[in-house]
Amino acid sequence: MRRIFLLILVGLMLGSSVFLAAQNRFKASAVAGLNLSQIDGDLLTGFDQPGLHAGMHVSAILSDRWELGVELLYNQQGSQRNLYSNSQSIYESIRLSVVEAPVQILFNEWKFQLGAGLSYARIINAKVIDISGADITLQQGFRDDLINVVLGGTFNFSERWALNVRWSRSLNNLRANKADGLFISRTLGIRGIYYF
Repeated sequence: MRRIFLLILVGLMLGSSVFLAAQNRFKASAVAGLNLSQIDGDLLTGFDQPGLHAGMHVSAILSDRWELGVELLYNQQGSQRNLYSNSQSIYESIRLSVVEAPVQILFNEWKFQLGAGLSYARIINAKVIDISGADITLQQGFRDDLINVVLGGTFNFSERWALNVRWSRSLNNLRANKADGLFISRTLGIRGIYYF
């Protein structure tokens, strides 16, 4: 059911993006790339969990330099053990699938664009593996809804193509129960952008 809902949502976003791009007060784009992420609090170190990052972006053009951007994204986040991880951590890997809706204020200068804003994210799937290889997802108790701070920079190669680097950090605990500890997600993404 969730997959059908997501497909319908992405289809609606794509259709409205193409329509809005035809207007001269809006512009739309498709974004796709890779994330490297980690979770503070799980005793695993480094941005070692790779993941996919894809979705749609629509901007309202406020002036020559300023835009208000809204996105609908699918992200894979989490963390993974490496050689430098704390040996006391019980985790081998944590993998989260997230649907995210960032809202950003964007500033344009020459071929560059800088953005900052907040994002609402919802965890749609989680998989947690412990150091023995057992699936312990059901014992983790992740919260469904997250609020993230988002910062990014874009270089426009042409009118159609751009490269974006994006950093985000959750502002609230990934854990539903505070007694289970504090998990804070951080993600660094590199994405290609195609403007319609």
